[in-house]
Amino acid sequence: MGFDPPELLAQPALVLGRLRGTMKIARVFCALVLIGVTACDDSEELAAKAKAEAAAKAAAAERAADDAKAEAARQLRIADEKAAPARTEARTALQKNLSAIDRTAMDLKERLAKLKGKAKANAEAASAEYDKRRSAAERDMEALNEARGAAWDTAKAQADKDADALKTALEAFTKALGH
Repeated sequence: MGFDPPELLAQPALVLGRLRGTMKIARVFCALVLIGVTACDDSEELAAKAKAEAAAKAAAAERAADDAKAEAARQLRIADEKAAPARTEARTALQKNLSAIDRTAMDLKERLAKLKGKAKANAEAASAEYDKRRSAAERDMEALNEARGAAWDTAKAQADKDADALKTALEAFTKALGH
């Protein structure tokens, strides 16, 4: 198994699953050795030697698993460092987009204050929907700031989806004001 950082980011459970499999094999081997030793009616010296050998093999397998975990963590860290500039750029672009939408919404809310009657009620409902969508977009920005690895990709997809919904809500708000 090679250590390809994008593959590790996409499938960290696969790496850990393989490590667990190695540990299971080592445990089964130790158990079989111990059963084989106790089943035989040889001297205590032979049994002690076999137990020591099994314990050494188990310790070696555990060290190998720990080393593999450390290498996987290192590869994930490297992949995160390589992805950081692109992620920063994506967050910045999304924030600029949200800021532009916010400026438009502020203008619309000022116009809303001047409306009366049914038009005002419709515009207030559209404004409430916009506010709900804006809160979701803000949560998405916070998630993007905190997420790492494959979780970042999931958070980015959700942020894009919610940004599109926010644009749709802004368009509905604009239409409700009659512009």
